[in-house]
Amino acid sequence: MISVQYERGVYLPNEDIWLDPWDAKPFAFVSHAHSDHIAPHDEIVVSERTSRLMQARLPGERHEHVLAFGKRSTVRGLDLTLLPAGHIFGSAQFFLQTEAGSLLYTGDFKLRPGRSAEATEWRQADTLIMETTYGLPRYRLPPTDLVVQQIVAFCREALEEGVTPVLLGYSLGKAQEILCSLAEADLQPMLHASVYRMTRIYEQFGQAFCRYDRWDPKAFAGKVLICPPSVVRSKIIRGLKNKRVAMISGWAVEPNAIYRYHVDAAFPLSDHADYDDLLRYVELVQPKRVLTLHGFAAEFARDLRDRGVEAWALSAQNQLELTLGSTPGGARLRRAEESASSPERDPPPGSTESRPTGSFSEFGAFAAVGEQIAATPAKLEKIRILSDYLRNLEPEQLRIASTFLTGKPFAQTDQRTLQTGWAIIYRALLAASRRGNAELRQISSSHGDASKAAREVLEGRTLSEPFSLGEALILFEALHKARGPVAKTELLQARLQKLSPLEAQYVVKILTGDLRIGLREGLVEEAIARAFEASLD
Repeated sequence: MISVQYERGVYLPNEDIWLDPWDAKPFAFVSHAHSDHIAPHDEIVVSERTSRLMQARLPGERHEHVLAFGKRSTVRGLDLTLLPAGHIFGSAQFFLQTEAGSLLYTGDFKLRPGRSAEATEWRQADTLIMETTYGLPRYRLPPTDLVVQQIVAFCREALEEGVTPVLLGYSLGKAQEILCSLAEADLQPMLHASVYRMTRIYEQFGQAFCRYDRWDPKAFAGKVLICPPSVVRSKIIRGLKNKRVAMISGWAVEPNAIYRYHVDAAFPLSDHADYDDLLRYVELVQPKRVLTLHGFAAEFARDLRDRGVEAWALSAQNQLELTLGSTPGGARLRRAEESASSPERDPPPGSTESRPTGSFSEFGAFAAVGEQIAATPAKLEKIRILSDYLRNLEPEQLRIASTFLTGKPFAQTDQRTLQTGWAIIYRALLAASRRGNAELRQISSSHGDASKAAREVLEGRTLSEPFSLGEALILFEALHKARGPVAKTELLQARLQKLSPLEAQYVVKILTGDLRIGLREGLVEEAIARAFEASLD
């Protein structure tokens, strides 16, 4: 069996290659161009289409091994084949053949035929590493054609009543599938700027779409607006009086989806495999062992074991530490001394691409933008990323975000202080994560950065809820008012338990007074000026 490790990304130690790691690595495979899967690596293995999309989303110098789908190739002595994953345009699976066996890593994938992504292919493999976003039986999605009919009917009904339909889908992948779904409906789509940029890259590779218009707030009437979820909170859309908003997401199968998203309708169309397709994929690949990632990884692995398949989560939820490839049988389990091994990350959508809770988080979006800014060394690209984010904020959100971007909870003219040093943060993390003191000390000493330690400590330990910029400010104000370390620790612990690991990292960054994302003096001002077409003078 091929040896597999997990630490903020899948790592194959004998081959010395990372698969979709969170952080920049010397050598990595990048499955697709969603922001939670890309980082400024030195050298990457990537599909041609993902390479082009990455150039648009994460400019910079890197050595790329661009492989064609289905073509067996040798890279650094590794016998590799990339296979279409069906998740989004250019998304790839990683198939490795070695003397120790074969391995198929899915990245994000789906089996249903997508309207703007390549059809999924597979190979038999000894080890299958698969994402399990919808790894519970309740996540069974309806037929695509039925969902598309419902979306088209929603748009037509709104237009007939003189109302503008607004469809929310992430700018890369989901938005293009929505656009393809409207091709035969005789509707007039209008694309947000971020959707338009990605769609133009699709067209460069020969992807055909129906006629569409570029974003023009003066010409919304009679159009179907397609935009990322964050735009619904923008001044332009909120000021549009006659509108109906629909979220397009697999999480729409949840009965309270429209309330969680604050929309008029929600339609369950996903770029991820649902529960039945996850099971079917295991049957197709016929692996000797399955390792699960993301979403309900531990639950799905347990279901597979109940069906007689050797399966383990590469997450901490089963409270076991998994040492892989160390015995002839493949997997050896031992109790972790205090808790568990590292889990998968909480993705992003405010992030930007997906959030397991199915809810948009303003502070999550802020943190995701911070990660994008930190990932690029180019000043102009930092300004572009930040201006695109700031442009869609309400005035109050803009004021708070601009302050947080300085690494401080309050404006420079505000003399309030928090007095929440490392001792308070440490105790809050200890209580929120339910880890042992020795484990927390080891994690924190390995980073030398309180915010990075917070992110790792809380991975798999929290139940994240939507967290607005205003709520973040309220938290900092409450910490200022709290008297004594005990009260401050309890306040911070209570909030950390409800944050994603990435959000917690950025809360701690602000608590410690330094974002460390490469925003030199003046860049925020330049981004604001660009966002609102104002002069720096």
